[in-house]
Amino acid sequence: MLPYPKPRHSSRRILSFGILVILAYVFAPRALASTECKTLRTAGAQQWFPYAFNEFEGRLKATGIAFDVLTLLSQDLGVTLKIETGLPWKRIESKLDAGELDILAGNYWNETRSRKWLITAPFATDEVYVVLSPSLVQTRGTEISLSALTQYIGVMPRGISLGEKFDSIKSNLKIIEVKDHDKMYEMIRRHRADYAVSPQSAAQSHLDAPENDGMQLSQAPISSNNVHFAISAKSKCASLFPEFNDALSARLKDGSIEQIINTYNLTH
Repeated sequence: MLPYPKPRHSSRRILSFGILVILAYVFAPRALASTECKTLRTAGAQQWFPYAFNEFEGRLKATGIAFDVLTLLSQDLGVTLKIETGLPWKRIESKLDAGELDILAGNYWNETRSRKWLITAPFATDEVYVVLSPSLVQTRGTEISLSALTQYIGVMPRGISLGEKFDSIKSNLKIIEVKDHDKMYEMIRRHRADYAVSPQSAAQSHLDAPENDGMQLSQAPISSNNVHFAISAKSKCASLFPEFNDALSARLKDGSIEQIINTYNLTH
């Protein structure tokens, strides 16, 4: 009896099979991670009006443009949004670093953040101004340069970034960092600080208060920053990053996000 002929495998078929095995290995973990993401755990700043801030309506509630947009996008992606409230900024950053939070509800881009988080496309733009004390307005006016601030004492919220431009010159300034925005204006009223640094919309409600009469915004912003979301690189929802950006882009194009922003009746 003649032996069975040995099967012949072309090098092309072997190569094709090998490629399929490699592709299956590479893409399977991502598909698995995507199915594991059922809930987006999020938190944001407590006093960053109008993007992320707290209100008290019988209980503490996190609200703002960033949370409204996240609510919309989570529905588009078919995941549940879980909001944690009352977290200080430094605690939010550490939880995001560790993957204990999945997404940050609003932040400015900077180099450090881009190396450790997945920064999404921008969904808004925010301008940062200097809030000048009444005495500084009288002596220098509202047209003041960043270099001129080196001889004065400033104040800003603790731990936050006010954009790459300001961060780059911050070390040259005499800046005191405090827990919240209310404390900044108290320090100016008590003549313990000459100016504060703040996003315009967040500053405006404080400037409208009678006790802060005489304080004014600088004539021009010191920086203009895009507002992004940031997804934890250690989150099991990190695999949603491309889909999240696609959903964000679609909602920017159809005007849904602009409608959300307009509901806050921002004036400049």
